[in-house]
Amino acid sequence: MSKKTYGFYGLGTMGTSIAEHLHVHSMGLQQGPALVASRTAAKARALADAKGLEYRPDFAALAAECDVLALCLSTSKDVASVIRSAPAFKAGALVVDVTSGDPGLTRIIGEELAARGVRLVDAPVSGGPKGAASGTLVSMLGGAENDMDEAWDVIGAWSSKVVRCGPLGSGDAVKAVNNALNSAHLLLATEGAIALKKYGVDPSVALDVVNSSSGMSLQSQRLPQYVLSRKFDFGFQLALMRKDVGIASDLVDSLTPTATLIPEVRRLVEAAEAKYGGDVDYTQVAMLLEDRADCELG
Repeated sequence: MSKKTYGFYGLGTMGTSIAEHLHVHSMGLQQGPALVASRTAAKARALADAKGLEYRPDFAALAAECDVLALCLSTSKDVASVIRSAPAFKAGALVVDVTSGDPGLTRIIGEELAARGVRLVDAPVSGGPKGAASGTLVSMLGGAENDMDEAWDVIGAWSSKVVRCGPLGSGDAVKAVNNALNSAHLLLATEGAIALKKYGVDPSVALDVVNSSSGMSLQSQRLPQYVLSRKFDFGFQLALMRKDVGIASDLVDSLTPTATLIPEVRRLVEAAEAKYGGDVDYTQVAMLLEDRADCELG
């Protein structure tokens, strides 16, 4: 095997754990330590010192050295800005974008990279901070078949399941719809629990029944842990969920303009962000329905 240099950029809630898994993957292949950089240099230095990665001052330094370069940022606009900031990439490099992105902008970024001799795979993830820490994320891939082949083992370093979704941008599209469904299920479970509480049924009892029956969903299972407990601490910001739901809603509006449900989820998530702020945990979207009904579930 010819030597490959792996790098990672973006050390947020998910990125830090993913970077660690990439480093372990690189060391396991005897390719040496992974390189790391971040918008906040202190984060990259701290991770390098603690885990043995090699620090680099910025994305441009990674782009110049890495054969495989993964990044995880908040939005596709951030990705585009960072990509465009690099004067040069290593010839034939593969960029793996773990960001929950906008499929249309991802395709534009892919075209720009292709003109520079660089390949792109979009590979957003599901599983939250716990899945990132344990390396059990679900990764959704979009890109050319050969590029997904090359990215497969790398992405497997932080994933328990990797799925090819289609051409570039497909992973982002699936991720956005997944998060819209996530929010929809949470809102539905909350709305039902509120009605049952007002009828006189303890929400814990109601959810125990639902979660043993056909109405069960992952969000109805999580409602006691994150909403009834009043902890609201899943670990994913409401602003990021609003962004993903918005991407899904735009996709639905452009392709199935008769759709009503995902656009309504968007309106509710946006209303929750306007009321509580974008930095709160996304599970606080349940509070919007509680406040409107004047009924706290906890």
